[in-house]
Amino acid sequence: MLLDLDEVSFLEPNYERLADDSFTGMLVGMKATEARLLISEDEWPLALALKNGKEWKCGSFILRKPSEAVVEKVEELDGELFQEERVEWEAAVREYYSLQIAKQVPPSVEDFNPRRAESIASLLKERWGEVEGKVCVDACCGSGAGSTALRSMGMIPLSYDNDPGLISLGLRSGRLLPEETVCIDGMKVGRLLKPAHFGVLLMAGEIGPHNQLIWRILVNEVLELTENTVLTVGTEKEARLLEQWARAKGRRTEVLENTREAFYDNWVCDARRV
Repeated sequence: MLLDLDEVSFLEPNYERLADDSFTGMLVGMKATEARLLISEDEWPLALALKNGKEWKCGSFILRKPSEAVVEKVEELDGELFQEERVEWEAAVREYYSLQIAKQVPPSVEDFNPRRAESIASLLKERWGEVEGKVCVDACCGSGAGSTALRSMGMIPLSYDNDPGLISLGLRSGRLLPEETVCIDGMKVGRLLKPAHFGVLLMAGEIGPHNQLIWRILVNEVLELTENTVLTVGTEKEARLLEQWARAKGRRTEVLENTREAFYDNWVCDARRV
């Protein structure tokens, strides 16, 4: 339960809008009879919930700074104070929005091949070795083949995609977990997610002249976010393009053919921060 409440709804309509400062003004401007302020382990405001009538509305500050008006609102209503570790609250927020997607968005057609998840895990074990307990960003996660592989290795996926239908499929199938998943624009991840030591972007493509700019932005965002990054594509030509982009970001790269799968992830660009 969020903020020890049986039911609470977020003022922000989706995860990306958590970064929008305008919702802070909307929140503190609400008429309310009760307030609950959630603070982190270092006593930084994480969220404010206000009771309006019978409903509780909440705003979260994991992607934006709270204003002084937030504290003033709590004092004005003689609000209650709650404390939680930041990572726990962040997971709860991801879960809230993911469960909305799973409930409201029709899932895409099933696309999962269990053998692919096994081959991804084999590839990543070869590249990274022992990584149990480490967080790994699963960029453009689709319905969760990569996240399934990461979890089988003992890693903790942080998965994102901008396709709610694929995310709904992954959540309903259990390949994506609500507390680990966000639906966001891959061109904005640097402002929305925390950096991680490991990252994957699996089966990017097809990359051609008509969409190179978009893919370069998506790849650059992953490279900025992660230290050790494995990118897979269908052809060597695409892998060499990824290598060029990664080197432009100062990465040490290795391109190799992956023979584990006949259709997916045929070529790999392993890009590591020097």
